[in-house]
Amino acid sequence: MPYLNGKPLIDWFHSPECDFPAEISYAVPSRLAMLLESGELDAALLSSFEALKHPEFHIAPDVSVAARGEVQSVRVFCRKPIAQVKNVALDTSSLTSAALTRIVMDEVYHLKPQYEPRPPDLDRMLNDFDAALIIGDLKLFETPVSEIIDLGEAWFRLTERPFVYATWLVRPEAVSGPLINALLQAKNWGLSHLADLSSHWSNEMRLPYDRCRYYFERVMRYSLGPDEIGGLNLFREKCIRHGLISAKTIIEPASLD
Repeated sequence: MPYLNGKPLIDWFHSPECDFPAEISYAVPSRLAMLLESGELDAALLSSFEALKHPEFHIAPDVSVAARGEVQSVRVFCRKPIAQVKNVALDTSSLTSAALTRIVMDEVYHLKPQYEPRPPDLDRMLNDFDAALIIGDLKLFETPVSEIIDLGEAWFRLTERPFVYATWLVRPEAVSGPLINALLQAKNWGLSHLADLSSHWSNEMRLPYDRCRYYFERVMRYSLGPDEIGGLNLFREKCIRHGLISAKTIIEPASLD
């Protein structure tokens, strides 16, 4: 996926140190899911909602895009006080964030607004809706709106669990020791190069270096341990309760063997 939070899991594949033969494709999560389903991709860094929808895919162990609390890049922007929100435009890029929005609006704010998918253009969305979900844009810190809901912060307040935004999903026929090990090596390389990645991507995305580094080092979490798996299974339970999925999938990462 093309978002900043995925760079520490991906950039090793473009580095001189990478010795794993791979062709890398970039697209928003909804498009990547289609490519994985069709067999055009062996693995994809996808919204965690896709793991709930597709239990036939394997979750790579010990790697995710997660946060424990504030996430800064998955937010609902409200042009009126939250209690007055009657309709919400949902960024079409991520099914996970759309599902999380519905859960948070219901369980945290006790609201049941109307929802409609829209392309991620905040100004246009707020012209037609009371609120808008936007993902992946750290530039939207000075936006003049009435209120902003950080969905990671709201989820943690509700559950006291981290939220897993994305995982590597792998097709069953592509699961192998070398592929899984490559995904883990990519993560370990990224975590050891966060300062360099902060410098590079702050220039590429025209963001302050300090904001990028804080985001990588203090906001995002890239492991998939028991706490993250617990949060992901709780998300699954809430998606079932809210009628967003029907399959009672148990989240269990693939074996390292």
